[in-house]
Amino acid sequence: MAEWRSARHLADHFEDHRYEGPWASVEAYAASARALLERDDVLVFLYYDYTTGFSRVGVYDEDTGLFTILSEDDRWIISHFRTHWGYVRGLMERR
Repeated sequence: MAEWRSARHLADHFEDHRYEGPWASVEAYAASARALLERDDVLVFLYYDYTTGFSRVGVYDEDTGLFTILSEDDRWIISHFRTHWGYVRGLMERR
């Protein structure tokens, strides 16, 4: 299963997104990302990230709005946050 690249990377993203979800701690935030990745009822798609120049895998739950971004090889969790369908649809159009 994909993991965060480092504890510092995880902590930085938790600080950026901590108020977007019910995450009281870094551990809860990391567990939320992993839980989303374990589900088989979510939207999974490949897209191109123009800000980094890398292809990414997006994993999105339409019901909760939770979105996890993975490296193209599914090895690393890049980010995890809550967003809306329009944002995800825009990423999907970047293929």
